[in-house]
Amino acid sequence: MGREKKSFSAVKYIFFGFNVFVWLLGCGILAVAIWLWASRGPSTAVIPTYSFLSASSLCIISSVIILIIGFMGCCGAFLENQCLLIGYFILVLLVFALEITAGSLGFVMKDKIRDVIYKELASGIKYDYRTEVQLNDQSKNNSFYDRDARGWSTSLDTLQRDLQCCGVDNHTDWYNIQAWPNEQKVPDSCCIHPSINCGFGDPSLWHQRGCLEEVEYWFTRNMYILGVTGVTIGSVQILIMVAAVAQFCYIRSKRFPL
Repeated sequence: MGREKKSFSAVKYIFFGFNVFVWLLGCGILAVAIWLWASRGPSTAVIPTYSFLSASSLCIISSVIILIIGFMGCCGAFLENQCLLIGYFILVLLVFALEITAGSLGFVMKDKIRDVIYKELASGIKYDYRTEVQLNDQSKNNSFYDRDARGWSTSLDTLQRDLQCCGVDNHTDWYNIQAWPNEQKVPDSCCIHPSINCGFGDPSLWHQRGCLEEVEYWFTRNMYILGVTGVTIGSVQILIMVAAVAQFCYIRSKRFPL
């Protein structure tokens, strides 16, 4: 009986310590979300139509969920509260189920998702992209200033620089867009060696591959890492659900001994 009590006590403190770490992780993500909101505006959009899918919004949502889960786990373990442990288990189970559902839908509907992303990127380039000069000019007139356009433009420039790509299919996607009608040019982020106004002139100085192809290649190249990460996160979630059930059963056995 003494050994059993010590083992459950050890599980309790390990469980408590783990959830303190989870809570601190949530605080860190929330800090990043606040920084994104303050420095880049409320909408660093992933795709323009779905502006709620911004980096800051996603960080805020995930940080709130993590903070709630971590808080319930800490209090449930430290106070030996069965209701909090049940709520903790249900929340982790819901997150786990959402991850499985999202992964399954992503695999089954990958072609449809690709088409949606293609249309959104093409439409975003043609109608929503603005240069830094244009954005600064717009900011002087608040009635026309669009923070979503700044977030989208910044995200797209970062994507093109990091993946060394240009446009959706190729650099011609940038020709005659709303930001520069009747001009065949590209943003400076398309250039192999970026410099001011390098988007004018010789197309051989620009990246020739489209960004959609590069994104697909990135996912294919990192599929092993993504798979291992997903399995690891899922395994940790299963373990902490088992630990929550063990804590619940131990607390119940102490209060209602057979």
